[in-house]
Amino acid sequence: MSTQFDRELYGYRYVEVRRGDSLQKIAARELGDAGRWYELIAINDLLPPFVSDTPAGPRVAVAGQAIMVPAPTRPEVVNTNPDQVFEADMTLNRGRLEVEDGDFKVVTGRSNLRQALKHRVDTARGELLYHQDYGSLVKRMLGAVNGPTKALLCAQYARAAVAADPRIARIRSAVADTSGDTTRITVVAEPISGNAVEVSTTAQGS
Repeated sequence: MSTQFDRELYGYRYVEVRRGDSLQKIAARELGDAGRWYELIAINDLLPPFVSDTPAGPRVAVAGQAIMVPAPTRPEVVNTNPDQVFEADMTLNRGRLEVEDGDFKVVTGRSNLRQALKHRVDTARGELLYHQDYGSLVKRMLGAVNGPTKALLCAQYARAAVAADPRIARIRSAVADTSGDTTRITVVAEPISGNAVEVSTTAQGS
């Protein structure tokens, strides 16, 4: 049986199947996307019911057994044109699509990368059911008293979120400053192609 994938598989690692697991749960936990469950079928040569708490066949994963999952890799850059490397997406303004000349407005290149990184930082981790690892922990600080501890945590949470994007090669800096009940966070990151990009957001205090 051949399976078509929308991404290449560059390698794998082993993870243990837990009691009560399904392929969707494993994909959500290990890959951050429950929708990638079908990849686990292909690389482990599984047959229905795919996963079981007790032995159910030679090609069914059992709780306590190790199975393979795709290993994360960063893409090889073969095109240095940022408009193509960072692709295009629809423009979102405070969560709303924008319209231009009767069609959805599109953002491309570095602007698209900057928009995507800001959305990643502003989205609470775990908020998206099928992308459990997407987002940041910055929203955990909502209501926290402003001060050095909150600023440090906000900066580190934002740093981790930006670094998780595969288009980012390195984080130059991540700082947060408090003023009144607002904490302003700024992350400067080096993408896999081109100059550094800056991502800014805010978190409210008590």
